[in-house]
Amino acid sequence: MAPNVLLLLENHALGGVTTICRALALALQRQGWRVEMVSLAESGWRQLFASARRCDVILASHNFRPAYVGWGLGRMLGKPTVVWFHGPVQEVLALSAASPLKRAWLRFFYARLKLMVFVSEQSRLSLRRFLGQQVRPGADLSVVANAVHTATIAPAAPREGRIDESSRVRLAFVGRLSAQKHPELLLEVLRRLPRKYELTLLGDGPLLSELQQLGQDLLQAGRLAFGGARPHGPDLYRGWDLTLMTSRYEGYPMSVLESISAGVPCVGVPIGPLREMLGDDAPYLLARDACAEAIAQTVLAVCAMPRRRLQADMERVLARHRMEDFVGRWERLLSSAAGR
Repeated sequence: MAPNVLLLLENHALGGVTTICRALALALQRQGWRVEMVSLAESGWRQLFASARRCDVILASHNFRPAYVGWGLGRMLGKPTVVWFHGPVQEVLALSAASPLKRAWLRFFYARLKLMVFVSEQSRLSLRRFLGQQVRPGADLSVVANAVHTATIAPAAPREGRIDESSRVRLAFVGRLSAQKHPELLLEVLRRLPRKYELTLLGDGPLLSELQQLGQDLLQAGRLAFGGARPHGPDLYRGWDLTLMTSRYEGYPMSVLESISAGVPCVGVPIGPLREMLGDDAPYLLARDACAEAIAQTVLAVCAMPRRRLQADMERVLARHRMEDFVGRWERLLSSAAGR
């Protein structure tokens, strides 16, 4: 009999973490598992205790607050807790200028975790570097890369020709407009591309007003648009020719997998998780470095490639990110954690 799982989320905000958590919960439920998703932002301690008592294993879907709550509930109720790391700890703390006190607390806390799952090898290495020799003896640090439903989110039928043969080339960015995503770099990339290249930013966040000011010239020229935050899924990507990712760091970005699953290539900067995702099958989608000129040159090179070549390589990427394989890994991990 499959164990009951309590899946703790920080909130239900739009984004890759929520997308992959919902996908895992639904897939496990289809396999006969009982999965209860609880948002900390919408739940009190009474509900959390009641849900934790009913479950066999707690899955904390983030390495900060959900991890603290999940670990605490597990300790009090004698329930195994798995912490799901969606990003690289060292890089997150560096960008947020975390205090020495917070870093010391996190080292203390993470050194007590027994079961950890990471979305990328880069995220696992980041935690190992952060903890040094303080990793708990016998701790299980597994990597399960994110996935997409390739059976239902099939790439469009291959088209002939090249992207740059169109009179307009429609670029898109999907994500939060925050320092982590480095969206101001996108404006510099656009300025280095021919006028027929247009960019829509699909997201919201603290940098929205600043980006609107920085992009006044591009807005007036009709080359830049702000589309607001939208629910993730294949339909979000099908109207574009190419998507872009300029993040300073990532865990294992769902937006790239979703874009590729919709048949839309994504050009990104050469951060570790993107090298893991694309390096074997489509390395040309990664710029040589994270400067605007390198990204713009990569966009031009990809848009000049035959569409059939792009499609074939994207299909190879998808073949390594099947939801069936992802769910199978999680079934084995959660069953083992629950002692089944």
